[in-house]
Amino acid sequence: MLLEGIFRRTKAFWYVGAVFALLSVDTASGADFDESVAAHEERLNTAIHRLNMLRAEISDNQIPLSKRLSAVREEAKGLRSELEKQRSAKDSKHLELRELEERVEASSKEIDYISMTLFGEYLANYEASLSSGEGESYGKAINKLHLLGESSGGTKEAMLLRSLELVEESLGRIKSVLGGKVYEGEALGPDGILVSGKFIQAGPYLFFADRENDQFGLIVEGLSLRPILRRLDGSSEGLIATFANGESDLLPIDPSLENALLLNETKESFIGHLRKGGVWVYPIVFFALLATLVAAYKFAQIFVIREPDPMVAHELSRLLRDGDREEALNLANRQPEPARAMLVNAVEHSDESVELVEEVMYESMLSVQPKLERFLNVIAITAATAPLLGLLGTVTGIIKTF
Repeated sequence: MLLEGIFRRTKAFWYVGAVFALLSVDTASGADFDESVAAHEERLNTAIHRLNMLRAEISDNQIPLSKRLSAVREEAKGLRSELEKQRSAKDSKHLELRELEERVEASSKEIDYISMTLFGEYLANYEASLSSGEGESYGKAINKLHLLGESSGGTKEAMLLRSLELVEESLGRIKSVLGGKVYEGEALGPDGILVSGKFIQAGPYLFFADRENDQFGLIVEGLSLRPILRRLDGSSEGLIATFANGESDLLPIDPSLENALLLNETKESFIGHLRKGGVWVYPIVFFALLATLVAAYKFAQIFVIREPDPMVAHELSRLLRDGDREEALNLANRQPEPARAMLVNAVEHSDESVELVEEVMYESMLSVQPKLERFLNVIAITAATAPLLGLLGTVTGIIKTF
């Protein structure tokens, strides 16, 4: 590029010299032509000399300039390479930062899921699996965690650390329960007084032994926050006492998981069941007994009625045709009631017309009907009164309830 510039300037000088020469030829006279040519030659020689010097200078400076140009190009190449490296490093750092941000966000979501969902479900199931006797120890730790979550100073990190501690405690509790354990605690006795003693936990069973007050039994769940002691029979309490004293390895086990005890508690006596009915159960029971007695009496009254032998009517007809009225009366008197009175009246009026005999027999049947229908009105009154008394008792019970 430098040489091309020098050549351009040299050509420009030649063009200017030629123009001046032409102008000098046109304006100068013939006498001055030689002087003009000599002057131009001198100037041309001077220009050629200067050109040669310039070429020599260019030749001398070309190699250093080429080296310098090569060095500059190498330096530019190195700078471009360094720029590419910096850009690549910048892009890589940007990608790494973005990746780290995504990993941090994913880890934060995972921690939130673990601490809020998994730990919450685990601790809820863990708290539900605790026996009433363990509420004093493990239950307090869970309550502290709940209070920490509700307080303003409870950070996620503190909640997570406390949850992990509870998980470790629960694992230790599982190991201790596997073979059964004995620990101190308090329970409500049958009289509602809080007593101290030992809890004996073996699988799903929880026993309590209060040697000071000589109270032994099974712990049951109730409406109270405290465990409730249920006394057992003498032999079962003896096994619990000897186990608590370390004298035996036997415990009274209910294979039905307390269902047998609960079923036994639901059983009640007849008198107790009546007492639950309140004051209106007594007239209801009275009417029920009265109706039962009347029904039994009527059943016995109807049961003793016997039908006469169908051949008796033929025998009576034969005796009356033969005129043996006395024997016919004897045969009629030997028949069971109420047919006996009807047959006797028929024999006594056998000498009357048929219509009269039928009327007499019909009147005998009508005389028996009041005896059979006696006391039936008592059952009718009872049937009408008992439901009303029952409804009255139901309404009274609802009023007492509310």
